[in-house]
Parts: sequence; C-alpha cells; structure tokens
Amino acid sequence: MKIKTGLEQAVYALLLLNRLPKHAMLSGESLSEKLHVSSTYLQKLMRKLVQAGLVSSVPGVKGGFRLLATPEDIQIYDVYVAVEGVESLYHSNGVFHAMFQLAENKTCLLSDVMEEAEHAWQSVLKRTTLASLHQALNNTSTNDCLTKIDSWLKERVVL
Repeated sequence: MKIKTGLEQAVYALLLLNRLPKHAMLSGESLSEKLHVSSTYLQKLMRKLVQAGLVSSVPGVKGGFRLLATPEDIQIYDVYVAVEGVESLYHSNGVFHAMFQLAENKTCLLSDVMEEAEHAWQSVLKRTTLASLHQALNNTSTNDCLTKIDSWLKERVVL
C-alpha cells in the first residue's frame, strides 16, 4: 500500500487552517507556498476537502480557505477518503481459485487477511482527529517553532 503525498499535504493544510483565528481564512497562494506545491495542484487538493465538507472556500481577492468542520470532528480517515477515495486496497485476481480449482463463491484466503488489515489501519485513522494532531504538534514543537508559524499565518490571514 502506498498512500500518495496528497494525504500528507491535506492533513498539514488542515493543521495550518486550524491555527487561524475564528472566521479568518488563508489564501490558496499562501497554502501552496507553505506546502511547497503548485497553486494549481493545491486548488485541486483543496477542492476535494471542500467537497468532503471539511473546508469552506471563499473565491476572490479577499477569499481563501478555513475549516468548516470542528477539529474534533475531522478524523484523519475523513481526510484520507476525501483525497484517496474509498476503494479497497486489495482485490483478488482469482489466483487462489485457479490454483486450487475452487468455485468462485469460495473466499480467497488472502482476501480475509487483507480485509482485517484494512479495518485495523482504518480504525487508527478514525480515532485520530485533527484536534489530536494539533495537540501533538503543540506538545512536541518548540515555542519558537510555533511562534514562527503563527507569525507567518498572522501576516497572511484574510479576515
């Protein structure tokens, strides 16, 4: 399983938006600058978060993005689904059935294992929220680091 960088970028964009004052927004240009991605790519990524109901978007010169859902209600799994979709990670190609000449209605042994593994990692993503990552950031970062990011945001915030 390889998750695309879009998930990582989306989570960190949400963490930035979470640090904004209430009702403030951050422009797409500022987000793309901080995440080191093109503005075109960022717009596509943020559109997925808007469609998922995690972020709101206001167009125009004084527009930007802000969290729509509360950080406690944003599960990292929600972000994953918004960016990656809900398709299962494993699909049997019928090797088990062909190898043992079994009827198609018999369950592939590997399918059961992979389904259990998928449920396990989904469970971790579902119990991890944006709020818990925000708290972890605050607990593990130096005051200087947090002050720098908050100053950067303050310079770019759109009210």
